[in-house]
Amino acid sequence: MSELSTAAALPSLGLGTAALGGMYTAVSSTEVQDLFDAAYARGIRYIDTAPMYGLTTAERRVGSFLDRAGRDSVQVSTKVGRLMTPLSLPSVRGWRDEFGWGNAGAFAQVYDYSYDGIWRSIEDSLQRLGRDRVDVVFIHDIGVQTHGDGNLEYVDQLRSGGYRAVAEIKAEGIAGAIGLGVNEGRAVLETLDDTDLDWCLLANQFNLLEQDRSADVFERCAERGVKLLAAGVLATGVLAGGDRFRYAELPDEIATKLDGLRSVVDRFGVPLPAVALQFVERSGRFDTLLLGPRSAAELEQLLDWREVAVPDELWDELARTGLVEAQWLSPEGARR
Repeated sequence: MSELSTAAALPSLGLGTAALGGMYTAVSSTEVQDLFDAAYARGIRYIDTAPMYGLTTAERRVGSFLDRAGRDSVQVSTKVGRLMTPLSLPSVRGWRDEFGWGNAGAFAQVYDYSYDGIWRSIEDSLQRLGRDRVDVVFIHDIGVQTHGDGNLEYVDQLRSGGYRAVAEIKAEGIAGAIGLGVNEGRAVLETLDDTDLDWCLLANQFNLLEQDRSADVFERCAERGVKLLAAGVLATGVLAGGDRFRYAELPDEIATKLDGLRSVVDRFGVPLPAVALQFVERSGRFDTLLLGPRSAAELEQLLDWREVAVPDELWDELARTGLVEAQWLSPEGARR
């Protein structure tokens, strides 16, 4: 493994675009462009996207915004590991997927972490975005949680050429940094055994409901100088009144913990989503927080929640009741 070069810097706040591809529910192009305009007006200068989101729709919508705002008006990251195949081709292979994209492009997706597959993925993404480079390229969704028994095949693709492809993409200036974007801490540890990374995007791994999945990841990333992004900090929306947890039905044990959290924050008159957002930032473990609103109104609500005054006594009560371990309630001992 080579020495890490200086990783591309990212702002402390960014916009995730999975919802803008219509995850579970359609979102109109007008709503999306209004959201991008509102985010830009509020000073947000970083957008994360992926071919998967809406099966190309999110990337194309980011590209439309960049046409208006300027190609280099914001920093952009995207992901590799899936190729999109037009459904009109007679030899089409792949699948749509379980998210029921409300704004799905006319494509099927195929996992491909090979040298050629990763190069084709970034080239396709650049065309959809209308850019000649991105700030970060993430290897997307490697891991047993996504691939089950087939994961080793895809790890072998990375080891046989995929890692070399992302290193070349960085070396040639097509990406300012390389990283991993996953919903699984184990995948981070295993990938860092194989290669160097600049960034890790952890989705649905560290939030007010769950923290124990991430301790080893924090330690390893600190040792290796890997920067961290937090996504899914509202636990797929359940901490903001949604009914899904990790993209599925709410388990009984999580529902019980959610009730406990609500009982504490309600006594202090603070909205639970405000506590959830500020908890992740307060931990001091992450360099960048990704928000995932569907509309300009949702963005404003998220930004308002970040500014709510949360009394120290509330954090103390969460620790006293055992709902959250005290180590996560202070940046002391964190990477910074």
